[in-house]
Amino acid sequence: MTARILVADGVATTRITLKVRLAAACYDVVTAASAAQILDLLQQDLPDLIVLGGSLPDACAIDICRRLTSEPRSAGIPVLMLARTDRRLAALQAGAAAALDPEITDQMLLARVRGILRDADLQTTAELGLAEAPAVFDAARVPQIVLVADSAGRALRWRQLLAGRLAARYDIRGADEALVGVRSGAAADVYIISADLEARGDGLRLLSELRSRQGSRDAGFVVTIAPEREEMAAIALDLGAGDVLPETMFDPAGIETAAMAIGLQLSRKSRCDLRREEVKRHLVWAHTDPLTGLYNRRYALPKLSEIARDAIIDGRDFSVIAVDLDHFKTINDRHGHAAGDAVLTDVAQRLKAALGAEGFAARIGGEEFLLALPAAGAEKVQRIAERVRLAIQDLPIELPRLSGGGSTRVTASIGVVAVAAGSHDNWPDELARRTLERADRALMAAKASGRNRIVVSQADIAA
Repeated sequence: MTARILVADGVATTRITLKVRLAAACYDVVTAASAAQILDLLQQDLPDLIVLGGSLPDACAIDICRRLTSEPRSAGIPVLMLARTDRRLAALQAGAAAALDPEITDQMLLARVRGILRDADLQTTAELGLAEAPAVFDAARVPQIVLVADSAGRALRWRQLLAGRLAARYDIRGADEALVGVRSGAAADVYIISADLEARGDGLRLLSELRSRQGSRDAGFVVTIAPEREEMAAIALDLGAGDVLPETMFDPAGIETAAMAIGLQLSRKSRCDLRREEVKRHLVWAHTDPLTGLYNRRYALPKLSEIARDAIIDGRDFSVIAVDLDHFKTINDRHGHAAGDAVLTDVAQRLKAALGAEGFAARIGGEEFLLALPAAGAEKVQRIAERVRLAIQDLPIELPRLSGGGSTRVTASIGVVAVAAGSHDNWPDELARRTLERADRALMAAKASGRNRIVVSQADIAA
């Protein structure tokens, strides 16, 4: 879907020029000539990005930026401000995602717009749970900033100037050391990289490499550009840099702005980490049976299809065990539902212990459980099924005081299916469905023949 961009500036020629430049890149552009028009448009439809000029007739651009980034309706919309160098720090302090010179080139403007929209998409992806989960974010942890400069002296200067402005741990590394750190699990929260290291463009190659690695792809990246190398800024943004700063900003006169820009990268990283962790928790809850802690049916059936797919592709065995507790209803009738819950919880732990690392266990019904073993053949699955049966029957289960205390014993009927490599050519979903049906029939046969026993399905699965 084409991104929608709101361009706001009090000067008509500026608005028209920006609209033409952005529309040429196939963005859907709407314009506003005043702060009042901005607010009216936001009531109608929310854009994906606001490009805010410095000339509004009815409000200070910095003030309207601060309002846009603080009000609930518009706070999630990134603001790109066009501001002179002496106003850039104020723009960032007001909440702008970036502040650019009004005379910026088309290449740099579009690269910055793409980068801001990409970051917004990444945050949305994190909220939906579609991105890979990073390491757990610890709010009490001091963030780590890795400095990769073209000389040790420059890196030391960066650290000296930034240390008093951003509370972080600063590590000075070479390009190879930065990559080794990722492999060893010591990725940084933010990397500050010179565009040119030992050779021209080495820093951009390092940026690309770090962005491609799982341990560091979610970090923030700031690339510093020498004045004579401004053409590299757009390339750096398109390679995934969150911000590009001229090397002159790391002088005392510009360090406050640089520190603010780096701080924004730290904040973005923290927000994304927290959102991913929240989504990860929600996904776990959605896939977990709240009583037993095992996976639930919603997780188990698609996962069984994945196991079937891998078995077809790799030509390997897989097995399924269906477990149903015998006479479970009598426990609820005699001792109450609290006792029944205690039995289910205890049995779930026994199933997990008996299964070990061989596969996964799920509760798919009231007292029904499913065990799937991705790489187990007939002999192995029968041994595990017997281990499960004995684990359930051999030890009494303590009942809660609420139900009168004491203990009870339970047994289980078990149906087993072993699917041999090469014995099937079904589609994965069909193979999983038919395997589960066979396990259910074997389970019913175990119950019909006396309970507390194992029945192995003997029928082959036809194509």
